[in-house]
Amino acid sequence: MPPLRPCLLCLLVALGLAGCSFVDAFSSRAVDYNREAEQAQLQALLLNVIRASYNRPMQFTSLTTVSGTASISGGTSLQIPFGHHRPVAGVSPDILTLTNNVSGGPTFSVPVLDTQEFYQGELAPLTGQEIRFFLDAGYTPSVLFYLFIDSVELTTTGAGKPQKFVFRNTVADDYDFDQFAAVADYLLSLGISVERIQHSEKIGPELPAAKVTDPRDLAQLTSAGLKISAVGEKQTTSTPATRVSTGDATPTAGAATKVRKSKPSAAQAGRYQVEKPSTSYRPCFEPPSSKAALVDASLVCGAKASVDEEAQSVGNLTRASGGISVGPLAARLQQVRADFVQRLRTRSESSAKTAAELAGLPNLPAGARVQLKVIVRSTEAILHYLGTVVARHLHPGFDRPRVIQVKIGVGYLPYPIAPCPDTSDAGVTVDVAPGYRCENLFLLEQHDDPGDSPLAVSYDGKTYWVPSDGARAGRTMRDLDLVKQLLALHISAKELPQSNILNVVSSP
Repeated sequence: MPPLRPCLLCLLVALGLAGCSFVDAFSSRAVDYNREAEQAQLQALLLNVIRASYNRPMQFTSLTTVSGTASISGGTSLQIPFGHHRPVAGVSPDILTLTNNVSGGPTFSVPVLDTQEFYQGELAPLTGQEIRFFLDAGYTPSVLFYLFIDSVELTTTGAGKPQKFVFRNTVADDYDFDQFAAVADYLLSLGISVERIQHSEKIGPELPAAKVTDPRDLAQLTSAGLKISAVGEKQTTSTPATRVSTGDATPTAGAATKVRKSKPSAAQAGRYQVEKPSTSYRPCFEPPSSKAALVDASLVCGAKASVDEEAQSVGNLTRASGGISVGPLAARLQQVRADFVQRLRTRSESSAKTAAELAGLPNLPAGARVQLKVIVRSTEAILHYLGTVVARHLHPGFDRPRVIQVKIGVGYLPYPIAPCPDTSDAGVTVDVAPGYRCENLFLLEQHDDPGDSPLAVSYDGKTYWVPSDGARAGRTMRDLDLVKQLLALHISAKELPQSNILNVVSSP
């Protein structure tokens, strides 16, 4: 019989090596944890969309601190009777015991998000800065418009009493949604966007130069987010005709005298003004050349127009000056109303009365110019909107199912105003114009077998999933990713990352 001690030593070494190899091979498990975290977060988000489709309260949770653990331990013991009490012919056997313990798996926490801070962020309307950020990030403008915008107000300008027309983005009612879609298509065809405006607010009276020489005072102003600017301008004249001037030309006898306005230097300035820099965001337009006449020059992005700071408030983006012509839009809105009135008249007597009331409402004046106000949704309102989109397609509570579609295309071609089809077929994708097609905004399937769906979740005894077919899924997964980012931004971030834009400024 070979010596027992060398055998035991070899066995322990083998167990140790096996343990090392087990603990070190963690890369595949780390990737698995990442995939599981993806499914957990997206399923929780999709679950709230489904709750919203049933008009049930949403519940938010988060997945945090996913940690993987793996360990192995081994041991041996040998029991050998010894001493002179052991019988010479004893038959009690020697006993060898081997132990080996292996453990592994993730540890994680799923906190319930029900704090005041969370709901303050989740219920806060999106800002113009966020819309501008996602536009700069390359998100499709039409998708952002349908998801982010709750309603649009158009107010007539000019002589006479102003008329306000409100168009609500709700898919629960065909008339409301078709009217809003007409307005959205028209504004998108005019190149609606959001621009950043920097301006300053005067703080206190003007100060003489002697009051702004102490470096400590200047440092305190800078720390408080204030700045000091020189007051007034200096004018110089030049007579050569070839001299470039930014001022107005004042003709004199024998020569054309031009006036140049320039800011005084710090040494020459007599007085200074403390100012508070601030930034606001407002709607603007980048119309194609064929539609430039429909938009006032003051509303074009980058135009030097009034700041409109007083018109901007939480939850809305407004232009209090200028206007856009709505002749083509008014014609389409009248057609939408006529089609819906005709549909109501064929249903029942009560529907016919509703049709008569609807037909008598005032129309948007075809020759009017209107000012624009855009009401923005909160993140929770976006989830409710997606829930209504799901309900409209799957749930029998509506008079007929409908798939909500938006136009997707290339940005260098004009955005078409032709509407997407009113359809209940989720597999329909229609080319409405060169370079543009209609895609499903958000779509879920409901059956027992999700197949190879990228995302599925069960609720109330039913299984819902995102179609694996890209044509049917449309923008669904992208929309979920967008809402996921918005939730993260609104509950934790103090400030959005800056857009990667280089501003080139030239002096006049």
